[in-house]
Amino acid sequence: MDDPAVSAFPAARSGEWRWLAVWFLFLLLLALLFPPIPIDETRYLTAAWEMFHSGQWLVPTVNGEWYSDKSPLLFWLIAGGWKIFGVHTWVARVEALAIALAMLVMVRRLAARLGFDARGADAAMWLLAGCAGFALFAVAIMFDLLLALTVLGALHALLDLEARRHGRGIALLGAWIGLGMLAKGPVVLLHIAGAALLAPLWSRDVRAAKGRWYLSLLAAVVIGIAIIACWLIPAALHAGPDYWQPLLGKVTGRLHASFAHRRPFWWYLPLIPVLLLPWVLALRAPMRAWRELPRGRTGAFLLCWWLPPFLAFCAISGKQIHYLAPLLPAWALSGAYVLRKDGARLRGGVYAGFTLLVAIGLCMLPAWAARTYGYPPQKPLMLFALAALAIAAGAWRAWGREVRALALAASALASLSLLAGALALRPALDVRPEAAFAASALRAHVPIVHIEWHNGLFGYTGRLLQPLPVVARAQVLDWCRAHPDGWLLASDRSNEPPDVAPARAWPYFLSGSKRIGAWRAADVLAAKPESMRN
Repeated sequence: MDDPAVSAFPAARSGEWRWLAVWFLFLLLLALLFPPIPIDETRYLTAAWEMFHSGQWLVPTVNGEWYSDKSPLLFWLIAGGWKIFGVHTWVARVEALAIALAMLVMVRRLAARLGFDARGADAAMWLLAGCAGFALFAVAIMFDLLLALTVLGALHALLDLEARRHGRGIALLGAWIGLGMLAKGPVVLLHIAGAALLAPLWSRDVRAAKGRWYLSLLAAVVIGIAIIACWLIPAALHAGPDYWQPLLGKVTGRLHASFAHRRPFWWYLPLIPVLLLPWVLALRAPMRAWRELPRGRTGAFLLCWWLPPFLAFCAISGKQIHYLAPLLPAWALSGAYVLRKDGARLRGGVYAGFTLLVAIGLCMLPAWAARTYGYPPQKPLMLFALAALAIAAGAWRAWGREVRALALAASALASLSLLAGALALRPALDVRPEAAFAASALRAHVPIVHIEWHNGLFGYTGRLLQPLPVVARAQVLDWCRAHPDGWLLASDRSNEPPDVAPARAWPYFLSGSKRIGAWRAADVLAAKPESMRN
């Protein structure tokens, strides 16, 4: 290893587990206190809640309707956790955090298998642990970190195949592909295709036996398809055309419209530096170190791993930042690879300045949230800024040149920033009060509907035991005439009854009107706005 880079790496020792426990605790507080965030997390929790409550685990449902958008593995894990620990949001978040911890261990092992020494493997692990994007995804109730875990498992299986452990490699690769499909569908194939299909570029052994390599890949894919088929075929037979026809339509529709570029090709580029904080500010290396990155077995493997899926995501029209979560390990390994080079180092000064700006933002956050959503400011939350100032001082004076320390500081900053934001915005994020209102009406057999589809917003949060009915905007007046003693809920400004003030309202950050409103049917009928007659 080049001497100038040695100071950037922590010593390799069994005590790394102690520091991983510290990292875990930093994010555990966030996992325990973070409310479910509408509309994705609340929808996924509703799918798991209906699975848990109904006992029907084969086909996911949302608001009593078949939910064909996502595979069921995440819902199974959440509902299974609830069977053990009870129905709590923190169960799903701690499961996500456990997946993140497993990813860190797998990344360290992958680095060792790619030729990194112990210090370099530790650095790869801590570079991933310290990424701001990884801290966010590590407690998110989403599919992408679970997908990322299966991708890492598949890459380990590819290295088994390269080492001529063919039976083990094929079996493990097929199993990880199958689990990846159960986690988030066929996109797992996109994430491993580059490293698998371009293996002759990074492996001399594969170049010498291409036929056997590609036959092994084909066998593994067949195993993966067989695994997903063990769920998909019974699910399709159980739910019928109402389930599998929309599923097929979504797949073919996305393929047909995948190059419509509703978001521009470059949309991800300005977001990547945010995901890779603090390293985009702290990692310094001469240009020759970056130019050498694609060279050699390790560099070529990393480039084949992340570049093809990244270009595909740029080309596909539908773009979300969490789609990049499975690429973070590849970028962390790339950073550790560069840190081995002569002249590479870490510098915490610029990141300390950024942390100071975060502290200023945290100081202003409670007043901004209260002013925006109309509730009293939570001034004690300004104390979070003091912790950010302490992190800024530490990164500047002591922690900025050692990868583990800076990773822990960055994880602490990400955790307290997200927690401060969640607490400041909690009245506008937490839909439990309005969900409790809907649940109370349903229990009392009071007519209540939501205007247009609500994405399962109230199922889990209200622990609903029956679906919350939905009415089309054009049918609101007809419904009100049929149920003059009923209630209408609306969570989007475009669906609110015009010219009628809601009888109840709760702050809500996703609506253009910054509220979820409840209208009495009698009030809507009394107003009879002309725009609702048509």
